[in-house]
Amino acid sequence: MLLDVQDLRVDLAGNTQALAGVSFRVVKGRILGLVGEHKAGKSLTASAILGLLQPPARVVGGRALFEGQDLLRMSDADLTRVRGARIGFVVQSGHTTLDPNTRVGAQLVRAQSVHRPIVPAEAAWRAETIMSSMGIPEPRLRAEAWPHELTPATVQRVVLALALINEPQLLIADEPTAGLDITTQVQILDLLYMELRRRRIGGVLITRDLGVVAQYCDDVGVVYAGQVVEQGPVTQVFARPAHPFTRAMLATMQERLAIAGDRNFGGALPPAAQGCPYQPRCGEATERCAVAPPLVGAGVHAARCHFARFGAA
Repeated sequence: MLLDVQDLRVDLAGNTQALAGVSFRVVKGRILGLVGEHKAGKSLTASAILGLLQPPARVVGGRALFEGQDLLRMSDADLTRVRGARIGFVVQSGHTTLDPNTRVGAQLVRAQSVHRPIVPAEAAWRAETIMSSMGIPEPRLRAEAWPHELTPATVQRVVLALALINEPQLLIADEPTAGLDITTQVQILDLLYMELRRRRIGGVLITRDLGVVAQYCDDVGVVYAGQVVEQGPVTQVFARPAHPFTRAMLATMQERLAIAGDRNFGGALPPAAQGCPYQPRCGEATERCAVAPPLVGAGVHAARCHFARFGAA
């Protein structure tokens, strides 16, 4: 197992719970899609795993085992050595990753030298090589450019190059095509997918788009109100969704409608989180849903619902 996240819990100010026990696994060479609505906790999960939470957010429970080591209990120094070397990270906005005061090539060189001794000439060659493999034209020329001189599409390709240049075992991509036009989104996702496959890297792709999950992911974790409410191989979950929220998401994707009910939790769990957090919006809810449902499963396919239907399409 490459990454095993178990019961991850994050609180905000005033002990307000933002993640209420997130659990999922990533297998080497497979891509997991974490999918859900805005403010469901997907990006917060990635930040918690990588030690990038900003106060007042704080981890209050759980484990995140990466190759058997708990990332949540690593020292800052050890975690810094892991990030960027064994775990790559791609964020939503590439410009927030790049240093505006440093040329692109120098940033790729620095990303290597931080994690291992390397001759500058070799680091520069590797920087140009990976820029070329990311589809960046004239990489030697682009290496001399400042970030603001690049198009948004090229910036995101550079960010992907930064995430991959140290040949990580795991790549976490948090909505890596946000803000890009449709054509560029497809190009970036195709590139990300091909590189993960070619390098046999485990991946976590965070998105709100079920279509992206269907096309690029092997496994899926459906996130709702700080919990993974359904998980399993994409083919099984999409063919036989067991949780009412997953069924609603798939229906709205096909009909291009919004899921009924209020989903604006302001970064905190709704009052009904004492039981099933989806209860206020669920047309199948009963009194039983006032009690938090356990994770029940049928093989590798599992859902957090008292009335999970694994045989229903």
